[in-house]
Amino acid sequence: MFEWAFYFLAYLCAGFTLKLGDDLLDEMERSTFAWLPLAVSGILFGYLMTQTEWDLVLLAAIVVSVLLSGKVNRPQFAVGFFFIALIMLVRGVPAVTDWLNWSALLLMLFLASVLDEKGIDWTDEEISPRVFKFFRYRLTLKLSVLLLTIPWPQFLASAVGLWMFDLGYELAGWVTRQRQ
Repeated sequence: MFEWAFYFLAYLCAGFTLKLGDDLLDEMERSTFAWLPLAVSGILFGYLMTQTEWDLVLLAAIVVSVLLSGKVNRPQFAVGFFFIALIMLVRGVPAVTDWLNWSALLLMLFLASVLDEKGIDWTDEEISPRVFKFFRYRLTLKLSVLLLTIPWPQFLASAVGLWMFDLGYELAGWVTRQRQ
C-alpha cells in the first residue's frame, strides 16, 4: 500500500514541479528560481521511468513529444533532462517484454501528446471554446491512456499516474495564478 501511495505521489510531484519550473520561467520571469523545481521534476521523471516498462513508455512519449513540439525553449530545462539520464543510468531501464506492442503504444501516446501540445496553439477560444478547453486540459492524452488500458491492462497504474501528474500540474498552475 505504501509503495502505491509513494508511486502516485511521485507522479503528482513530478507534474507539480514541472509546471512550477515552467511558470517560474514564463509567467513570473524568475528563471534563476526555475532550476530547482525542474531538477526535482527530472529526478522524479527518471525515478518513474525506471519503475516499469509502462511508466517508461508513457513518460518517454511525453518527453519526446515536448522536445519535438518545441516547448523546451529555455536552458533551465536541461537540468531535468540531465537528471532523467542520470537516474536511468544509475537505476537501469526496465525490461521491455514485447518490443512491437511497446513501440505501438509509444507511437500512440506520442501522437496523442503531440496533438495536445499543438492543439492548444491551433485552437481559438473565441471561435471554439469547447475545443480550446479540451486542448487546454490536454484531454487527448488523458483519455487515450484510459482507452489504452483496454488492450494493455498492465498499463492501468501508469494511466492513473498520468492523471495524478496532471493533477499536480494543474495544482501548480493554480498556485501560480493565486500568487500573481
